[in-house]
Amino acid sequence: MIKRISLFLILFIYLNGCSSSSTVIPENKPLLIAQSRTQHQVASNAMVATSHDLATKAGIKMLKNGGNAIDATVAAAFVLGVVEPMMAGIGGGGSMTVWYKETEEARHYEFYASAGADSGKVGPGSPDSLITPEQEVAVPGTVDGLLKAHKEYGKLSREEVLEPAITAAEEGFIIHPLLARTIREQKDKLHVDSAAAKLFYPNGEPLRTGEKLVQDELAATLKQISRQGPRGFYEGPVAEHLIARLQQGESPLTLEDFRKFKTRIRQPLLGDYHQYTVLAPPPPMAGMEVIETLNLLELYDLASMGLPAEDPRALSLLTDAIRISRADRYLWNGDPRGVGVPAAAVASDKYAAHRQKFMGGAVPDSLPGGDPWNFVQRGQEVTVGNISGYPFTSFDRPDESQKEGQKENESSNSQTTHLSIIDKNGNAVTLTFTMGLYFGSGVYAEGAFLNTAGRNFDQSPTNKWGPYRTPRSSTAPTMVLENSDVRLVVGSPGSGRIPPAIDQMILYTLHYNISPLDAIYMPRIYPFTNSNTVMVEDGFPTPVLAHLADRGYELEILAPYDLYFGGVHMVYVTEDGRLVGVADPRRNGTVDGY
Repeated sequence: MIKRISLFLILFIYLNGCSSSSTVIPENKPLLIAQSRTQHQVASNAMVATSHDLATKAGIKMLKNGGNAIDATVAAAFVLGVVEPMMAGIGGGGSMTVWYKETEEARHYEFYASAGADSGKVGPGSPDSLITPEQEVAVPGTVDGLLKAHKEYGKLSREEVLEPAITAAEEGFIIHPLLARTIREQKDKLHVDSAAAKLFYPNGEPLRTGEKLVQDELAATLKQISRQGPRGFYEGPVAEHLIARLQQGESPLTLEDFRKFKTRIRQPLLGDYHQYTVLAPPPPMAGMEVIETLNLLELYDLASMGLPAEDPRALSLLTDAIRISRADRYLWNGDPRGVGVPAAAVASDKYAAHRQKFMGGAVPDSLPGGDPWNFVQRGQEVTVGNISGYPFTSFDRPDESQKEGQKENESSNSQTTHLSIIDKNGNAVTLTFTMGLYFGSGVYAEGAFLNTAGRNFDQSPTNKWGPYRTPRSSTAPTMVLENSDVRLVVGSPGSGRIPPAIDQMILYTLHYNISPLDAIYMPRIYPFTNSNTVMVEDGFPTPVLAHLADRGYELEILAPYDLYFGGVHMVYVTEDGRLVGVADPRRNGTVDGY
């Protein structure tokens, strides 16, 4: 049933009116709109946007101490692992896109948790074959990925960038409402290990908002990492204790698997959207979906239409584009080290024109993925301007036929975190990292929860388990350049809602030219591929939604500012060089700049 116009819509009309011809930076929004300065700031030199105040402060501290965006990212990320243990940490993994302005170099660091050499009882990687929480765990990548990037680009010492996280763990921090809620809701998981139960349920009662959480064991592990680097986590006593704990639940992981973990360093997947260059994560991350959606939308004169939140045609095109690109990612995305992933073809303008036939018209109950293999040029490099991107695959099409779309098996929750940073020299980082599910597997050792990445494999040809393989992910830390200057650094948690949230922010800020703050308050959508359902955040006018329903979409309306739709943290750069940082009201994020 389509709801009547809500209070959120009234707020939306008050905020936006009609789309403007130039970006407006709202300096004095009432508290009704921006809860505080911590959610929206404008600065001249540098900006940090993260999901927690302590992480944002750590990033700013590194920048003011002479560090760059990479130093700030590593410091903030390790802090997030302390203050958001349900979302991320040293037992998880993620991916990071870097623009190094000084050399005009784009890099992507993929350190998602990966399989070991032997599946053991886990079999080919079906989630149904996982018997114990320990068997859900893949080799964590966060420590190696962050420190690899820091070693290559950072200016400050490893000890300096780890210090804020060690302090937060050792001295403790005040529990915020989202953490308190997840502690309460995840009671069973937090009792998988007695040490975790003692920490989060002292005296049998859950920690509450306003209480302090001290993590001495995590502080000790972080100190070991600070002293020894990755060896302090992947070798020696820490690794030995982690493996011993995992093998209590018949995990197939070994010390050798930990020692052999290596961050995958690749070129970003490149796209061009009007005058902009899009740097999105390559496989097995979800950059192909981000870019294909933009390519599909670029085929239409959106400038002649209103905002998707007010114009039926624009919202209809946006919904179709997201649905098509999601179907292609589900069908073809996987670890490019072991299988052909035609990401560069999917991200091409020609392929978007080929898939345009599914834009508009009657809505099929299930939308299949397309066939990009006629658009693959084997091994060819991809460039936009002077930037080298992720190349066309050198593998053949997967052996098994992929005629049908794969089941959408990603979580409906938002158990991930994100940060976006730009420094005074124009270097930028966008990082998304995760434990998988809240508190990961619940397996707790050395002060850290361990991930559930093993659940992300399935039986599809591109995403089945294999030695040292990485499962596909909806993670999509993205940035947009104009010439060689950063215009937008953006990302989000939220499982499958991540790429659609990113595309909607790019569309609103760079195409419709509305302010980043107004963009982040826009209601969002999320269409499914194997059904005609569209999840809709309350706030769209009834006539706009009626058009989707008339075409055959089934609409499910969720509350405004629902955590389901992610938590975008982004930094936008105006044409005159000001940095606008925005934290999503759907989360507890903060921004700070100078």
